[in-house]
Amino acid sequence: MLSILLLGSPRILRDGVPVEIARRRPRYLIYYLAAQPGPVGREQILAIFWPDHERGAAQQLLRTSLHAARKALGDTLITTDDQLSLRADVHVDLRLLATAVQGDAVAALAAALAAYQGDLLAGVQVEDSPAFEEWLLAERERVRLLVLRGLGRLARLYEARGEYAAALAALLQALDLDPLQEDLQRAAMRLHYVLGDRVAAIRRYEELRDLLDAEMGVPPMAETRALYDAVITDSLQIDPPPLPSRPLLATPPPPATLPFAGRGTELALLETALAAGHLALIEGEPGIGKTRLAHECAQRRGGLVLLAEAHELEQSLPYHPLATALRTLLAHPDWPVLHARINLDPLWWHEVARLLPELHPQTAPLAPPDEARLWEALARFLGALAQIQPFALVFDDIQWADSSTLGLIGYLLRRSPGPHLALLATSRPAAPRSGVAILAATLLREGRLTRVALSRLTPADTLSIARNLSPVYANLLADWLQRHAEGNPYITNELVDHARHTGLLLANGTLNLTMLAQGVVVPQTVYSLIQNRLLRLSDEARRVLDAAAAVGREFEFEVAARASALSEAAALDALDELCATRLVLPLEDGRFTFDHSLTLEVAEREVAAPRQRLLHRRVGEALEALHRNRLDGVAGLIASHYTRGGAIERAATYALRAGQQAARVAAWAEAAAFYTQALAGTPDAERHPLLLALGEALHNAGEIAAAVEHLRSALATAVSPAEERAARLALARTILAQGRYAEMIELVRPLHDCPLANDAISAEFLWGTALSLEGADLSAAAAHLRRAEAQIGEQVRADPVALAQVRFELGSVLAQQGDLPQAIALYREALAVAEQAGQGAEQWRILAHNNLAYHLHLLGNVEEAEAQIRAGLALAEARGALTLLPYLRSTAGEVALARGHLDMAEEQFRLGLDLAERLDIPERIAGLRANQGLLAIRRAQPQQASVHLRAALSRADDLGIHHLAAQIRVWLAPLTAPDERRTLLAEARASAERAGRSRILAQIEALEERM
Repeated sequence: MLSILLLGSPRILRDGVPVEIARRRPRYLIYYLAAQPGPVGREQILAIFWPDHERGAAQQLLRTSLHAARKALGDTLITTDDQLSLRADVHVDLRLLATAVQGDAVAALAAALAAYQGDLLAGVQVEDSPAFEEWLLAERERVRLLVLRGLGRLARLYEARGEYAAALAALLQALDLDPLQEDLQRAAMRLHYVLGDRVAAIRRYEELRDLLDAEMGVPPMAETRALYDAVITDSLQIDPPPLPSRPLLATPPPPATLPFAGRGTELALLETALAAGHLALIEGEPGIGKTRLAHECAQRRGGLVLLAEAHELEQSLPYHPLATALRTLLAHPDWPVLHARINLDPLWWHEVARLLPELHPQTAPLAPPDEARLWEALARFLGALAQIQPFALVFDDIQWADSSTLGLIGYLLRRSPGPHLALLATSRPAAPRSGVAILAATLLREGRLTRVALSRLTPADTLSIARNLSPVYANLLADWLQRHAEGNPYITNELVDHARHTGLLLANGTLNLTMLAQGVVVPQTVYSLIQNRLLRLSDEARRVLDAAAAVGREFEFEVAARASALSEAAALDALDELCATRLVLPLEDGRFTFDHSLTLEVAEREVAAPRQRLLHRRVGEALEALHRNRLDGVAGLIASHYTRGGAIERAATYALRAGQQAARVAAWAEAAAFYTQALAGTPDAERHPLLLALGEALHNAGEIAAAVEHLRSALATAVSPAEERAARLALARTILAQGRYAEMIELVRPLHDCPLANDAISAEFLWGTALSLEGADLSAAAAHLRRAEAQIGEQVRADPVALAQVRFELGSVLAQQGDLPQAIALYREALAVAEQAGQGAEQWRILAHNNLAYHLHLLGNVEEAEAQIRAGLALAEARGALTLLPYLRSTAGEVALARGHLDMAEEQFRLGLDLAERLDIPERIAGLRANQGLLAIRRAQPQQASVHLRAALSRADDLGIHHLAAQIRVWLAPLTAPDERRTLLAEARASAERAGRSRILAQIEALEERM
């Protein structure tokens, strides 16, 4: 998320992290665009920022500034031929303020005004642009007036809600900006008076009178003087707004950290149910927000609200939830008035007083107790109360209610006490044949029940909550909340409390990004809630749950059952119990899942480390037994469980198997991880093949340095000649990618006359490739490659992959010698052979596409070059060929440069260079830095071009890449003084002649003629 903060010292943030833009003009251009309500014409930009420049020069300066701005903002900056703008989803505090001032949303307006940290673009000055300074001065004054208007509106909204202290605070903030706003001063005087501070109201008038006299030489307005007289005489009439009905809560819920959100559909269903005289039953898992929704619905309806809470340990007390709720009625300030107005026969007062004597203490016992009369009395009492004032009775957690309370709920509904009495209830999903299930089934048959099942908050709901808490960091906070709470409102609320108490979320909405990146967070309140649910489980259910936790979030019942060491019948009963408590939920594919990731987390933490290791071993054994005929699919899982169980020797076999599976589908990073895991449990005498496989996987994954390290170990542990040859060739291929040509040749030299054809072919090929890439002896390179080609032809069954390799490298030799048409023909042959070879030849297909693109573009066939490089990039990304991508990006950039697409070329060169540096490919680092220098030349940036080219030249000389060093000197020469230019061209000629590069020699001759 991109945020641009203009109110005060300006800042640009991406996901809360400052975006640095070194140059001032591009930075101010972004600020200017952010301050505008819509797109801005290029002509307007030119007139604002470069009014004294010639049009052509101003346009070039604008292009340069846009390039720097786009580099920082990416596609957030939208440019057309005529207009510039920022994407609509950019968070701009000024735009939010302008929108909030127009609306009636108190929270949004307060948050937008809190973002005002000072004048618009405080500290920004553009001395050489009077037009910008004039715009900025006018805009600062407009924003100050906007803030004043917003603070006045916020004060009125607070006052309408009866929040007088908050209203006065908003007015005082406005008066700090402009104390001469007399209407605001009057409003502040009145609020001082309403809040009981008459002295402050008088003092405010006297300060205003002195200020007006000193600044303007006028007295206060007549209206202000009249208000002052009313304050002095204590005769000011204040009509406070009507106070909202006060809810009566037997046990008030803890203060809500989060705003109520995301339940519009459910509220509508509840309102319809209550209008029809139904019991509105809200069902859902613990923490899903049942009580909050019931309370919200009752409060919106208006009138009195009684909350009758049921508790697990009080199930044996008849009518306890209702009795507790009625006691809160006695504590209500209006109860004496209500009691006097209740029209109820003494007989029924007597019966009601049996339940709670304090309700009518003057009543004397008249008859023996009778449940039917008690129910009738309560129905009449509640109906009479509802006639006086609308009344909602909320039965919370009725899964814990006693049978008498449940029976009374049904009776109240059948008695239809009237439209003014609303009955709501909340419950967890009812167990079969439980009291709640029987009540629900009965009321459904009678048409007196509406069930509202709550689902978890959606990511959009969570994002809405996060925006309210932290507008700037909303996306990051929403991701964190969704990942840990998974949409559970209670857990979301507790996480926000945890974030505030630990400093992860500050009062101003700032996030501590370091803390945000830490592991799983389980607030103590949530831990205790889950722990309490686990404590209610039977021993068998807990054993199955612990085994399932060792498997993971999703599990097969058969695996958990075997790992728990229970009989099948006992395990099935345990599973039924876990499903009934909704700690475990069924999935469509026959497997099961924990209801929440934090349930899994707590379950794991509750198991001691030795038992955890035992469970992981038992899970590994269960997977072995259940999947004995299809172990390849679960080999990685088995290896993981044996490793976590401390059985690393047993894990090694399966890790090796999983690594081989991953390698078959070119999942090289995963293969390397499995091979590393297998190494830990493999004896030293058996490590050679694993080290070799690991080195090659790391090479293919782009971890070149690590690959070299493991392949050297493979070479050191080789016992047989075959093992040594395999290790030499694998190591040679890897260090070839690093441009260490001499070292590579020494590695393959002993295999030059190897009697095994395949090894000899590989040695000849690698030797020729090294000489070709080095460019020092192209004739010798061609000789080695032709020898490899001949040896392939002598095979009974020629290896198409090896043939594609050789054809490709022979094409590269011819290209370096200047025979581009013949080189292109060989690349096409290599591509055709590689495509026929299928799996195993993808690398040569990719490289053939790359080199075809490069040399076609040199011959001017740019359209086909583009098609070839697109095909190569798509194939490389699909196959995960990381080590080839820097070459492809380099070529893609050069093709884009030839087409005049400079921004596209810059992006390709940047991507290629980032990857080459990460993979440690020195030759490509030098080549791509040279490409960046060539791009700077095209952009008429000679200083920048010189920096890039000199850095590239230094690398090329250090590596001994003569042809690249010659090309860089040719590009650098025109940027230097005559003496240095002559030296550079002489050195370039010597390098080109040594490398046999006729094309570079032709460039040198053309350049010398122009000089």
